[in-house]
Amino acid sequence: CDFYVKHAEWIGALYCAIPVLGWFIWALLAVPFREVYILRVALSLLIGAPLAAYLNRFGLSLWIIKHCSPKGPGKILDGVLIGSSLGIGMGILPSLTTFIGTNDLQLAKTFIIYAWIIAGLSGAIIGGSLAAFGRRYFRCKEYLEKY
Repeated sequence: CDFYVKHAEWIGALYCAIPVLGWFIWALLAVPFREVYILRVALSLLIGAPLAAYLNRFGLSLWIIKHCSPKGPGKILDGVLIGSSLGIGMGILPSLTTFIGTNDLQLAKTFIIYAWIIAGLSGAIIGGSLAAFGRRYFRCKEYLEKY
């Protein structure tokens, strides 16, 4: 728990950066190179990753507030809902860069819809898993003493 709490921003940035870099590598290997791919990756990493870092810290703070409140402990459903929201939030900018220099607007829209669905489901799974782990191992008293 301590590692995730201390490094939530970096982990959030990785939640954005890893899929973006994976897409970029796939695009380099599978389709003819276009300069617009560099712009898409740059925007996603320079704006999307810091946004994802902030969102991940915010989502973790929300769950901790609920977990440590009189209405706590934080539930797995709380983690699922927060994670799903964060996944969609983290996936907005990288997927919207698809519109930059696209040759097929309909395909770009379809990609964005699928990307948001996948991001939301991934966030729900990760958030629920972390909430299940946090319910078991996260101790509010220790957290409040450290931070």
